[in-house]
Amino acid sequence: MNTNDNRISAEVTPEAEDRLNQNFDAVEADLPFLLDLPVDVRIRLSKLGRRRVDFVDRGVIHVKENPEYLPSYRPLDEFLKDVALRDCLHRIQRRVQSLEKRLRDTILLVEAEAFATTRVFYNSVKVAARGGSEDAELIAKDLAFHYKRPSPPKKKDSTNNTGNTNTTDSGNTTDTTNTTDTTDNTNSNTNPDTTQ
Repeated sequence: MNTNDNRISAEVTPEAEDRLNQNFDAVEADLPFLLDLPVDVRIRLSKLGRRRVDFVDRGVIHVKENPEYLPSYRPLDEFLKDVALRDCLHRIQRRVQSLEKRLRDTILLVEAEAFATTRVFYNSVKVAARGGSEDAELIAKDLAFHYKRPSPPKKKDSTNNTGNTNTTDSGNTTDTTNTTDTTDNTNSNTNPDTTQ
C-alpha cells in the first residue's frame, strides 16, 4: 500500500475515550426513561409513516381547541407530553444518527487500510517463506488460516423426485406424482391500525 493510500491517520487518547464515555453516561442519565422493547411488543405497536405523523399533529391542533371530545381516560396533558417528547427525541435521534454514520464510515475506512497493510505484510512473508525462512513460514501459515475464505458448501442434488413412477404390464410408465393445491389461504382482513 502506497503511503498516499493512507487516507486517515488519527488516534483517540485514553483520556479522550474516558471523557467520551463519561459524556455518554451523562446522556443516558438525562434520558432515564429510554426503553429496550422486546420484539413481540415492537411488532404490536403502531408504526407511524408521514401521513400518520400528520394525523397526530392535526389531532393536537384540534384537541387543544376542542378538548371536550377527548375521553377522560385519555388525559390531555399526557397526550401533549407524548407529542412533545416525540419531537424532542426525534431531534436527538437526528444528531445521534449523524454521528453514528460518520463512525461507521470511519471504521470502514480504517479497517480497509489495516487490511490492505496486513495483505502487504502477508505477501512479503510468503516470499520470505519460499526463500527458506522457517519463521516466515510459520507466520504465513498462521495468516493463511485466517485469510483464506471458507470453501462454499457443496451443492446438494437439485433433482428431488417426490413422485412415484409405476410400470404397467405393457411396459408403459405412469407418473403418479401427487399434486397439492397451493392456494394461499392467507387471511385478507387487515387491521387499519397496523397499515401505513
